[in-house]
Amino acid sequence: MIRTLTDRYLAGLRLTGTRQRIADTKVRGLMIRVGRQGKTWYFRYRNNGPTKYLKLGEYPAIKLANARARALKARALLADHRDPIAEERKATAPEAPPTSPPPFTFADFVPVFVTFQRGRTKSWYAEEQMIKRHLLGPWGTTPIRDITRQHVHEVLDHAVSKGLTIGVNRLQAAISRLFTIALDRGHIDAHPAARLIKRFKEQPRERTLDDNELRALWAGLDAHPGAASDALRLRLLLGQRGEETVGMCWSEIDLNAGVWKLPARRTKNARPHVVALPASALAILKRCRKTLADDEPRVFPRLTILSDEHRALGAIHNGAYEWIDLRRTVATRLAGLSFDETTIGRTLNHAKYGVTGKHYNQHQYVEEIRRALTAWDTELQRILANKPKSKTRVLPMRGR
Repeated sequence: MIRTLTDRYLAGLRLTGTRQRIADTKVRGLMIRVGRQGKTWYFRYRNNGPTKYLKLGEYPAIKLANARARALKARALLADHRDPIAEERKATAPEAPPTSPPPFTFADFVPVFVTFQRGRTKSWYAEEQMIKRHLLGPWGTTPIRDITRQHVHEVLDHAVSKGLTIGVNRLQAAISRLFTIALDRGHIDAHPAARLIKRFKEQPRERTLDDNELRALWAGLDAHPGAASDALRLRLLLGQRGEETVGMCWSEIDLNAGVWKLPARRTKNARPHVVALPASALAILKRCRKTLADDEPRVFPRLTILSDEHRALGAIHNGAYEWIDLRRTVATRLAGLSFDETTIGRTLNHAKYGVTGKHYNQHQYVEEIRRALTAWDTELQRILANKPKSKTRVLPMRGR
């Protein structure tokens, strides 16, 4: 049935067992369904498919004027190519509960720590490698606030079980620094590694290489040619630190003048250092220069003291000593060649204590270092050739 609906007509409609639908002539699509249960408003429409019915509400709760307004709103949605029923469901759907941000994990914090350390310490790369090797596996997805003292002990105990000794103390120190920075930045409320007792007592090392060990080392390096072997030869010839030698750049080398100029940013004591290069060291560097591209910035591209190539050379001595002992060997041998502690300290670029040494004395001792390392180069070649020592003792020349 179709007719113009009025409030009086609607009020007079009787509820019967027979359903009837009465469409309004004023608003196309508006209709009221009358049955035993009551009078219900609907908006009837088609939207690229079968006829649909949008329920608008019950009469008399929804008056005629209100029903027409709702029907007109539905028609406007159709004109905008939107389905009235779908829009009604969106409007009445319960709001999704707010989602909490994902927890800040240990893996999330690692880049923050590495970036912070990169700007203030030269050991940041070694710390980053320890984190990757020992910590990211067990802790990576764990919220950093949930890491406890027990977690720290478990990681350190596991490292000990894998054969790590003094290195466990270095790992513990790195963990402590990491959580100190996390605490400072508000990522944790308590430090899980504070005041941990070290697992191994450290003693000052006194190990130096004797003549036979020096010959065996050199022969082992000859049997394993490569960048790592050349870097170790230079460490033995020059007595400089491992990371400084491995990271040597061509911009620091003057082959004509025979010097290696270490910038302050690459030295442990943050002071520039000039190393005079003896003949054997120069020969190694010139050979390396010939094998590399002209635009290669590093003497030993991609080599680090933790790289597999470098670590594999430990098979030469099977743990009888450590590579840091090469530096102590150079210092000890220079003393045996009658060089004083000042010259040895300057050669090895030890920190300068006192106001005069740190701030006023800027002499770089290049010639003194040249005499010392040249004497050591000569002595090392004698040892490698297994020749007897000269009975004549030659004292090093002193500067005027």
